Amino acid sequence: MGKFYITTSIAYVNALPHIGYALELAQADVLARWKRLKGDDVFFLTGTDEHGRKIVEAAEKVEKPVEQFVDETAAKFKELAGVLNISNDDFVRTTDQKRHWPAVEKMWRKLLSKGDIYKANYKGLYCVGHEAFMKPSELKDGKCPIHFKEPETIEEENYFFRLSRYANELESIIRTEEFKIVPAGRKNEILSFIAEGVEDV
Repeated sequence: MGKFYITTSIAYVNALPHIGYALELAQADVLARWKRLKGDDVFFLTGTDEHGRKIVEAAEKVEKPVEQFVDETAAKFKELAGVLNISNDDFVRTTDQKRHWPAVEKMWRKLLSKGDIYKANYKGLYCVGHEAFMKPSELKDGKCPIHFKEPETIEEENYFFRLSRYANELESIIRTEEFKIVPAGRKNEILSFIAEGVEDV
């Protein structure tokens, strides 16, 4: 009997759940149930990400305080898991100061003490729709190919994780399948990303 941990992405609560999130829950649930049937000790986690500009903008649009908007929307995501009879073991919210924050703070301190986190200035093209920075090569005619909007140029001091420090180790554990990538067809894709050069994030 092995241990198996599965998590969905943590959904942004800037809008109500959609069919794509329901599909992701169902897919993770099928895998969790199958692993349990095989006798594995399974822990299945899902939840919501409640930080970001999109969320603030969505709350302002409906003229609600951000905290109230987030609480109401997160409840809908949790309710969906119940309606679909999803077998998740836990539902975590990134605003949970009792359960989520202590774990994050512990991890942060550990990474900081090892020199894996540092502060630096960053300037980039920020797509609000993606809640992410984009490279010029990812744009089409200067616009996000998904949201069809020009990203904003943002310059700010930020924290970075020194991912580049672990590039060789990542490559090694992927090649030896100590860290197995499923489906197997994605293994070479990830290895090629690493070969192109791993940047700090």
